[in-house]
Amino acid sequence: MPEVSVIIPTINRRTLLNQSIKSVINQNYNNWELFIVNDSTDDILLNQSDSRIHLVENQLLPGANGARNTGINLSVGKYIAFLDDDDTWDSNKLSKQVEIMKSTGAILCYTGKNIIFRKKKFIKNKCSYYTTILNPFVTLQIHNYIGTTSSIMVKSEILKNKVKFDENIHSLQDYDLYLQLVKFGDIIGISENLVTYNFDRSINHTSDRKKAFVWSAIQINKKQKGIYRLTILIGLTITLIQKIYKYFQYKLL
Repeated sequence: MPEVSVIIPTINRRTLLNQSIKSVINQNYNNWELFIVNDSTDDILLNQSDSRIHLVENQLLPGANGARNTGINLSVGKYIAFLDDDDTWDSNKLSKQVEIMKSTGAILCYTGKNIIFRKKKFIKNKCSYYTTILNPFVTLQIHNYIGTTSSIMVKSEILKNKVKFDENIHSLQDYDLYLQLVKFGDIIGISENLVTYNFDRSINHTSDRKKAFVWSAIQINKKQKGIYRLTILIGLTITLIQKIYKYFQYKLL
């Protein structure tokens, strides 16, 4: 039985998808299964005969969250890792996360990221890794310090029995998930940049949709109780400021 289930939601990105799949196959950790969950209008033809790789259709609501939940329902691994179809992993990513999750008992492990921004022929690189202030719960009230789901590994029992991706929101999905997960155990980070996060301005990104961001922020705020409805506004406001800053920064490049 595979120890790690990997889930890649994909929508109409055949070329990029192949790079993501290759980064999973090239892991130095081999005890995994991979579910590629197709949310596309097009059929996907895989040039892979690896028996660990399974191509399935999204069985739930259209969108990345429905696709991820489809993969969660099908997975059998003790741990679940997610990878977006335009991102890639360092070959040590899974082995290092499995090791630290076993030794610490954490329910979630995230890693540092190498972010590559592309705009036509211009390419800019930067690294990203943030740690906690006091503890994960407090930090998440202020800032989504974990970042992209491509960096995380989670205990599958939590995702199968307690927390799922909210299929009704189409932005800030990762933030919403972490706010739920932090209630069930420890979160630990690996500072190494084991994920390459690609942001290409020629490709449509859900995170760019302003209406989706506002709607999702309202829904996330409604889920909080008592004083946390106020504190979470800090985190959402910081995220909004970051998005505005990045928008104008990239617009001027």
